[in-house]
Amino acid sequence: MRIRAAISAALISLSACANQQPTENACVVAHSSGFVGAERGQEQLTVAQNGAPCVFAATIRRETMGQGEVVTAPAHGTAAVRATTEATLISYTPARGYVGADRFDVGIGPNFVVTVLVQVVPAVAGSVKP
Repeated sequence: MRIRAAISAALISLSACANQQPTENACVVAHSSGFVGAERGQEQLTVAQNGAPCVFAATIRRETMGQGEVVTAPAHGTAAVRATTEATLISYTPARGYVGADRFDVGIGPNFVVTVLVQVVPAVAGSVKP
């Protein structure tokens, strides 16, 4: 119960970028909805075609949410999860040349899932190498 209460009060700390347009080295992470109960969360990422991995941090009271795993893999890229002492880091890298929508799910702990909705956009001239 204590973990459920903590998770439902958790905040996703967005450590990627606050830019409006993704670049080769920066993505846009938008917290799209609050947690529903203590079981789900949702994030939205916008990444540039052929850009660097997009990484954001999931935390509970500024601490790690613990170990996690990709439970539903993205269809058009790769996703990974890594726990540190400060945060649970979730990353996404689009497949080379892909532009369009993607999504994946990350399970954290016994009862929590973060659905990540991804939009891979064409590179802006001069900002992303082909």
